[in-house]
Amino acid sequence: MPLIFYIGIAVLDGPVWCVDSRSYVSMDFSREPVYPLFLALIRKIFETFKFSGEYKGQPSYLFCAVIIQSLLWVYASWRLGNKVCNVASHYLKTGGALFLGYAGVFSQMAVASLNRFAAKRGSMYSESIMTESLAIPLFVVFTIELWNLHRVYLQRNLVRVFVLAILIASIRKQMLICLILWGFSAFVIYLFINRQEGIHKFFITMLMIVAAIASIKGIDRMYNSALRGRFVEHIGNNKGGLDTVLYTARSEDADLFKDYEGYPDLDALYTDIFNACNEQQLNIEYAPGYEKRDQANVFNSDWAAMASHYAESYDVIGFDIVQVKCDEYVASHFPGLELCDAQLKEDEIEGILFKTLLKHAFERIKKGDGKAIIYVFTANVLKAFVISVANISPKILIPISFFMYLLFLTSFVLLFLSSVFGNRGNEKDVKVDFLLFAFLALSGIAINSVVTGSMIFPQPRYMCYGMGLFYLALTCDIIATKK
Repeated sequence: MPLIFYIGIAVLDGPVWCVDSRSYVSMDFSREPVYPLFLALIRKIFETFKFSGEYKGQPSYLFCAVIIQSLLWVYASWRLGNKVCNVASHYLKTGGALFLGYAGVFSQMAVASLNRFAAKRGSMYSESIMTESLAIPLFVVFTIELWNLHRVYLQRNLVRVFVLAILIASIRKQMLICLILWGFSAFVIYLFINRQEGIHKFFITMLMIVAAIASIKGIDRMYNSALRGRFVEHIGNNKGGLDTVLYTARSEDADLFKDYEGYPDLDALYTDIFNACNEQQLNIEYAPGYEKRDQANVFNSDWAAMASHYAESYDVIGFDIVQVKCDEYVASHFPGLELCDAQLKEDEIEGILFKTLLKHAFERIKKGDGKAIIYVFTANVLKAFVISVANISPKILIPISFFMYLLFLTSFVLLFLSSVFGNRGNEKDVKVDFLLFAFLALSGIAINSVVTGSMIFPQPRYMCYGMGLFYLALTCDIIATKK
């Protein structure tokens, strides 16, 4: 079934070209290494064998990429369903175990269907030329392997989690959340729940996470060294955070950059950026839902409207203003730099702007004067939680999403109580398995929501990684509780 579904839609739609697709195909300096290399490898094979032509208006090699991406989604869906079915078969009858297995498969197909047939984008990520095409199914596989690791602590399970974490984060840096999820779950399980050799296992986990971070950075640097002759990581890591702090910045913040050593007229650059944002009404002062100004919070204002204004402003601030102004600044003040070095210098300047403004924002918060950025943060995190299980529009979905979280937590608590007081024979082990799965699914959503909400604007393609896992875990918990 998933094979027919994913491949069938891929053949029907062909490759879906998105706003960011060109930057992956061109191996832009701002992109992580794996996905551009994936596309480049397929392109090279087609060139070597002189395959040409187009499919649905796109080069045929992109259609080959879409088929491979779709097969990965088929595997992830099958793997999830098969795993849940195997666990359930230990205590449910064949029919019940098969039901949960099919629920696992259809949980992923349902999310894909929503994106194709209900959402505005009108396409599935499996057929899109973007990092989510690989990152989303690999996150599902990562969650399965992490579940295996916490169920049975084996070296092979540990290695699989380690390798997958490196691979996913090298596809998309947002997926460093995998390392946070791994570390957080290990902290809870090894130090509070399963204390047998817990400290030893947690120490090994921390070492593995540090090694994974070093590997991710090393792969990035080696890729850029081979491609650009510069042993550096990709640029653009500060752009998301800079867009956020600029959204709540003030004109007087230019004083932070006066006489900045090594960067003449940096205060003028900031003023130029701020004025451009202000002229286009891209900062929070122009946001609906901010009528109460410093008194606004998620309880007394239309936080969803403010978050939507922030989302609409985000890319305009980052690409149409910051990038353009910084390019002009580098060309004017560092005219001898060539393309690659000029990009690095621009990235360095963005980092200075971001870190300085962020530090000042924290100082304002300590003084009780940073309510605007707190409002933006809490509203974005709330929005991230909402669109992780539903959508922000129409607004009726907001209370529905919070109801789903309440239902999830209620089923989790009931299953926990059932596992403690109502088990017979080996039921406890299986109920604990589903408690663990639910814990990982919810933790993944929570970590992704906080990280994404604090750094970049939440949108469905950043947040739907755990949607299918959430509803599958809810289904498993409800059925296991009734057993």
